[in-house]
Amino acid sequence: MGRAVLRLRESHPVSAQFTIAGRLDRRAVRVWGAFGILLTLAAVPVFSTVLPPLVDYPNHLARMYLLAEGGDAFYAVRWAVLPNLAEDLIVPPLARLMPLDLAAKLFLVMIFGLIAGGAMWLNRAATGGWRLWPLLAFLLLYNRIFLWGFLNYLFGIGLALGGTALWLALEGRRWWLRVLSSSLVALACFVSHIAAFGVYALMILGVEMLPGSGEWRARRWSALGRRITIAAPQFVVPAALFIDVRRDAARATVGYAGLWRKADLLFSVFDNYNRTFDIACFALFLGLIGWLAWTRRLGLVPRLAWAVVLVFTAYLLLPSQMYGGSGADHRLPIALFLLLIAASAPRFPTPRVAAAIGFVAAAVLVVRLGLIEWVWREANEIYSADLAGIDALPRGSKLAVAQPAGLFHIVPAPEVHLAVLAIPRRQAFVPTLFAIPGQQPVALRPAFAALAEAAQPQRLWAALVDGDAAGRAGLPTSLGRYDFVVFTDNRLFQVPSNPCLASFFARPTFQIFAVVRDLDCASPEPP
Repeated sequence: MGRAVLRLRESHPVSAQFTIAGRLDRRAVRVWGAFGILLTLAAVPVFSTVLPPLVDYPNHLARMYLLAEGGDAFYAVRWAVLPNLAEDLIVPPLARLMPLDLAAKLFLVMIFGLIAGGAMWLNRAATGGWRLWPLLAFLLLYNRIFLWGFLNYLFGIGLALGGTALWLALEGRRWWLRVLSSSLVALACFVSHIAAFGVYALMILGVEMLPGSGEWRARRWSALGRRITIAAPQFVVPAALFIDVRRDAARATVGYAGLWRKADLLFSVFDNYNRTFDIACFALFLGLIGWLAWTRRLGLVPRLAWAVVLVFTAYLLLPSQMYGGSGADHRLPIALFLLLIAASAPRFPTPRVAAAIGFVAAAVLVVRLGLIEWVWREANEIYSADLAGIDALPRGSKLAVAQPAGLFHIVPAPEVHLAVLAIPRRQAFVPTLFAIPGQQPVALRPAFAALAEAAQPQRLWAALVDGDAAGRAGLPTSLGRYDFVVFTDNRLFQVPSNPCLASFFARPTFQIFAVVRDLDCASPEPP
């Protein structure tokens, strides 16, 4: 009987371990099950429209076509290690297995999965347990940066969150494994987007600040040296590549917007189509975070808290324009709030309070997705009609684009880049394709680069729409080698009568005119 009691006592720790493991497994299954359901819901708007109404999306889609085809008579593929290649490396290979449209939409869902999954894993690595809390990241997926179509950056942010989680998970493991894995993550973030790499570097620095400062104060120089030696190598190759890329990048002055814009840009994480509802969502989100922080229930993990501070400081210090790119500081709010969610382990007063907050968050998400679905379906009707005009163009046509200044804004159905879809659909030449040296692996062939430079969209609009009657008697000489002119605006417009332009396709905000060649239509360029 004594032996039986001893065996029972000895069995208790084992059974306790199995019980704990079972609870952890059930919690992980519950969290990842919820993740799968929410990811499916978030993907519904993406697959319910012929073309997701993201501002830059048509331009990306045209570039993916050229990369998959290896270029054409107008555009050449120029591969290089550029800090803006996430979609360029993933979608073209997928397009060899499925239609290009489907491959591009799957990439959008990959972004959703990486961002939400990265936040969940980072929360798990930092807090030691699986929680439903980081699923709040799904509320932030349809943000202003996404609606602009800054896809490579968002993909890189997902990698940065997951990479920081991996860095924490491998702490205390073999040093070479940590160096190797972190170097691959840093390079992947850099290749995805330079700004995403910057966020990743700030996260790693923030994670290492607390233990590093403790070793500094304790004068444990060997431990501090080892920490630096393990963390530093991951940044060597990206730093060398950045120096090389910066040499070829476009030059531009650094510009700052007003300080009041910093507060406004924080709202961009919820800014979609209904300003009143979006403000209410943002207020609820800030109210929840503020209440948890005020009552000391937010449970911010100290090591990640420093990362939050560094990202927020970078946001305050960054200019709006640098190295030829605009909106440098616009990109950071989404990274900041995702990191804040991942760094938190809130303690709610009661399970009922936690359940109520979860219910409200789920309801807000469903309503937000419903509004997005409604807007995108309306955009689908506009795009379907516009694409019919593009599909009617002769193959191999050359299309100039005329647009007014200030057209680049987020609207329910942006058409500013729609003309470039003539590239994959009609193998046409469209000068507004993104082909900037040092930013995209596609370049205009020399003869057509000069042709594109001569037909600037805003100058054509000024000459053909805003100009006086005398100036509209002919065509700018830059249109001499073009077959069609595509006019786009966010508002209703009418192209003035011109004997050298023949209406080919007309929609309220998207119109195509054929260039008449049997008349002497050349006229001087506008000043």
